[in-house]
Amino acid sequence: MNPKDAAKTIGSILLTKVLFSPLGLIAVGITILLIIMPVFMSMASKGEDFSLDDPDSNLEALSGSSGGAYCAPEGELDKELWEAEFASAGVFKGMGDVFLDVAEEQGIDPVLMAAIALHETGHGTSSAVVEKNNPGGLMGSGGLFVFDSLEEGIASMGKTLHNRIIQDGLGTIADLGSVYAPIGASNDPTNLNSHWVPNVTKVVSSLGGLTMNCETPTGEFVQPIPDVVINSNFGIRVHPVTGIVTPHEGVDLNCSRPDPIFAAKEGKVVFAQYPSGVLETYGNVVVIEHANQLYSLYAHLSKIDVEVGDQISQMEQLGQCGTTGRSTGDHLHFEIHTDRMFGNRVNPMPYLEGEKGTDE
Repeated sequence: MNPKDAAKTIGSILLTKVLFSPLGLIAVGITILLIIMPVFMSMASKGEDFSLDDPDSNLEALSGSSGGAYCAPEGELDKELWEAEFASAGVFKGMGDVFLDVAEEQGIDPVLMAAIALHETGHGTSSAVVEKNNPGGLMGSGGLFVFDSLEEGIASMGKTLHNRIIQDGLGTIADLGSVYAPIGASNDPTNLNSHWVPNVTKVVSSLGGLTMNCETPTGEFVQPIPDVVINSNFGIRVHPVTGIVTPHEGVDLNCSRPDPIFAAKEGKVVFAQYPSGVLETYGNVVVIEHANQLYSLYAHLSKIDVEVGDQISQMEQLGQCGTTGRSTGDHLHFEIHTDRMFGNRVNPMPYLEGEKGTDE
C-alpha cells in the first residue's frame, strides 16, 4: 500500500471511531451548537435591531422622543443630584445656579446644557474651560473661542444651544450630537465622536433626567441603563465562565461602575440582596414586582440603593453597575419573569422595545 492510500485508510478509521463513539458524538454535537448558536441568539433576541458597533442606532431604537436619555419625574429638576454633581465638577464647582439662570433665559433644558458642558470639559477640568473659559467646545475660524470669564462662556454656550434647539429644531441628544460630534468627520480619525451621544446621555441620567422635550411612554418598560449595548443575548450560549453550553435567561447590557441602574418600570421591591444557594452567581440582585404578575430582575450590582417593600417609580435609581457574583466584568444582567418571582424567564427585549405593556 502506498503512503497516500495508507493515510486515507488511517483517516477513515479515525473518523469512524470518532463518529460512532459516545465521546465523539458529544464533541460533534458541541461543534454543531457552536456553529449555529449565533443564529439562535439572534432569532431569540431580535439582535438585528441592536449594534455593538453603533451605539447611536441602539439609542434610536429604544429612545422615543427623548433621544435615549431619561425623563425626570414630572419634568422637575432633581436638586439633590444637581447640587451633588456641581459640588465636584472642576471649575464648574458651585456654578449650578449660573447654568440654571442661562438655561431659563434661553428657554432650554438646564440638564441637557449642563450635561454637554460636563462631557465636553471632562467635568470642568479640560484646558479649554480652565484656560479659555470655554465650557462647550465653541469654535470659530481661529479655533476655540476665548472668553473673559466663565460666566461669559456659559452665557455664550446657552445662546448657541438656543439657536440649535429652538431655531434649528435639534431637540434631542442624538440631533445635537450630529452637530457637536458628527460621526465620520474628517477631523475624527479614531471615531471618538461615536461616544458623544452615549456619554452625554449618561451624564443626563446622573443628573436625574431631562426636564424638557421629553416624554416617557406610560405603562411601558424603558431601558434600565442610558444606552443599550448588548454584550450577551437571551438564548443558548457558551457560558463565559464555565465554558458550558447553557441557556442564558436574560440579557447582559454594557455598563461600568459606578453607572446608575434604573427601574425599567414602576413597582414594588420584592428582593434586594446578595442571594445564597444557586442564585449567588447573580451577585447583588434587585427584583421589582410590576402589574399583571411581571417581575424585572437586575443582577451583578456593585451597590444596592433600595430595600424590600420600597415603592419604586419608573427610572428611579436601584443601584450601581458592577460585577458581583459569577461575572467576567462590569455589566447589568437583566431579566423579565412572568407568573412569579424567579418563575418563567422570558426574552426581556420585546418589553424594552415597547412591544409588550402591562396589558399583556
